[in-house]
Amino acid sequence: MSKAFVPKYYGDKNPNPKLIRLVRKITDRIPGKVKMTTEAPEYWGYACLFYDEMDDKTREAALDFLWDLISKKAFTVREHHPYPELLEWNRKKHYTDSDESFAEFIDKLAYLGLIEYDYGDKYTKDGPIPGTTYNREDRIYWVPLFVPGSAEYTNMNVELMDRHPELAMFFERMTFLPLEKITPMVPMGGSGIGMHVIPVEKAISMENETIDIEHISYWLKRYEGHLGVGICSCRYGRKKLNEGCADDYRDWCIGVGDMADYCRETGRGHDITYDEAMAILKKAEDHGFVHQITNIDGEGKIFAICNCNVKICNALRTSQLFNTPNMSRSAYVAEVDPKNCVACGRCVEYCPAGAVKLGQKLCTKNGPQTYPKQELPDAA
Repeated sequence: MSKAFVPKYYGDKNPNPKLIRLVRKITDRIPGKVKMTTEAPEYWGYACLFYDEMDDKTREAALDFLWDLISKKAFTVREHHPYPELLEWNRKKHYTDSDESFAEFIDKLAYLGLIEYDYGDKYTKDGPIPGTTYNREDRIYWVPLFVPGSAEYTNMNVELMDRHPELAMFFERMTFLPLEKITPMVPMGGSGIGMHVIPVEKAISMENETIDIEHISYWLKRYEGHLGVGICSCRYGRKKLNEGCADDYRDWCIGVGDMADYCRETGRGHDITYDEAMAILKKAEDHGFVHQITNIDGEGKIFAICNCNVKICNALRTSQLFNTPNMSRSAYVAEVDPKNCVACGRCVEYCPAGAVKLGQKLCTKNGPQTYPKQELPDAA
């Protein structure tokens, strides 16, 4: 773990039992294998939000509300509840004194990244479903995971990160600890875990075998009118830890659909057009960055297109640390025509997984072709 900061609530001697209960439920780590203590990043990462960003009354109300909102099913966190239902909860349980103050209350929780919402993901391949409205009463709320979820949302909030830089450590730990045991079991496609590399059409031979959902323009057209962009949580978080690269952290992560609305409404991003999104993707391509999407909500849905630098991306890092290419693989395999290859080495330089080497189906100065593999971390 980084030593850049000492988390304020690390080793807290008087923890709130409700907070311990909440983070134990949310954590991605294997249930029963980890005893939740105040030295765990799950605890001190959330403690700075509950103790320093809320007064006593709001903190207790928030802990009660989040516990009511979270799924009670085993191994499940996210459970969706429409806003009108939450209003009825408040009228019965009195998290706040009125409907108006309850709206402010959940807006604050969304600002802090402790809850997430959407508008029902009412889109088809042709765009938003006509007649869809985007008002408060149309929102559907849930408690997010740590990753992908609240860890990214906290690291996308510059004001919050400036007040609580230990949140960068929280994000880094939550992309490492939960995955060290389960990554060998991740199947092809990622099973909703990690990121999925998606290429730009110009890099693919447009044959009958390619499908729409593997083309970036498919997603941009599906969500056109609801596109946004914000800072890269990986670049900004690692910058806080003095582990950053030279990239500008701003305007790399493209939110699509309801996520674009969520980021704009909670201060994490701003709207962009289709052409502006394509310009960002082209700029990323020129820099050798990798376009990745997350499909945690199931088949046919995504919420973001990230433009990842292998030197700084927590998702690509996971694939390397645990030798799990399925965490971030594409649906395509590169082929090289030896007759045309001049061994310039550019593909070796750009390959995000370190998988390509001269001599691996590429031209060599002499001798037979060999097929070297990426050295595993435990062999280094």
